[in-house]
Amino acid sequence: MIPPLLLHYYITLRCNCQCTFCDIQKPVDADYSDIVQNLRHGRDMHIPFVDFTGGEPLLHPQLPDMLEQAQHLGYRTSVTTNALLYPERAEELKGLINFFHISLDSLDPAQHNSIRGRPVYDRVMQSLDTAVRLGEQPDILYTVTPQTIGQLDAMVRFAQQLRLVLILNPVFTRSKLEPEHLAKLERYAASPFIYVNKAFHHLRRNGGNQIQSPRCRVMDAAVVISPDNKLLLPCFHYAQTALPITGPLAALRQQPEWKYYQKNQGRLSVCQGCDLNCYFDPSFHYQFDIFFLESIVAKMRYTYHKRKPPVKTASALLIAEHCRKKA
Repeated sequence: MIPPLLLHYYITLRCNCQCTFCDIQKPVDADYSDIVQNLRHGRDMHIPFVDFTGGEPLLHPQLPDMLEQAQHLGYRTSVTTNALLYPERAEELKGLINFFHISLDSLDPAQHNSIRGRPVYDRVMQSLDTAVRLGEQPDILYTVTPQTIGQLDAMVRFAQQLRLVLILNPVFTRSKLEPEHLAKLERYAASPFIYVNKAFHHLRRNGGNQIQSPRCRVMDAAVVISPDNKLLLPCFHYAQTALPITGPLAALRQQPEWKYYQKNQGRLSVCQGCDLNCYFDPSFHYQFDIFFLESIVAKMRYTYHKRKPPVKTASALLIAEHCRKKA
């Protein structure tokens, strides 16, 4: 059996923002001893990537420890942050995150702050400068909605002037993009420092996952763990079952419950029309078809641009103001 590609670890459900497109907000943190054990069991299964997510992962006080443990075990690590806490935690996180995503939804400070429900725009700009100064190479994660797509051109110029990859991330679940919006994003698919995964767009144009002929392979591709140390089946957003983790993760994947959801991945009624990026991204790698090819091309372009160092002497805030005025 091909090992899972991703350990998708929800280390907290707390968040210090109130984003309009997200409703993850519960006072729950993962126990560090459980995290260490599960990381070891994940490597026993040869899982190569771990994504520490939430909530806002920087709210977990032991995030640097778990990242260090993951690096020691040989994982490639990823973290996405709203940046409110990053300037204070940057030094302790230095060198521990392979794929570091800082969320920015608009170069209009008022619009970004409104989306995030907190005055976070200036912290994002400070965080970009801080990360680059420390030798990190953050990505800018732009969750594109019908309300923010008007910022597209300015956001592209901003990322290109900083020489940081801009991830064009179509919003899911709420306020979805129309085909004409996806076409606008695809105009930049071949542009420097812009990440557009056309496989996501292809899936959406097809109406998302179709339960009669499912494309989701989440049970094969990902191991999803909640902060209360449970294996979520089939995924976080549409969990139908939560298995308490009392031993090796590989043993849980032999349980009847896991085998049932593996057999029916993408075929449940809740799976109809699903297009959750976080689970289809690894799923695309478990079946050779057009989605696989489109996703691989996007990742090859991403890897190519990540080889180019960012601009270290620029001020993100000043560049943002210039790009906004030019739009």
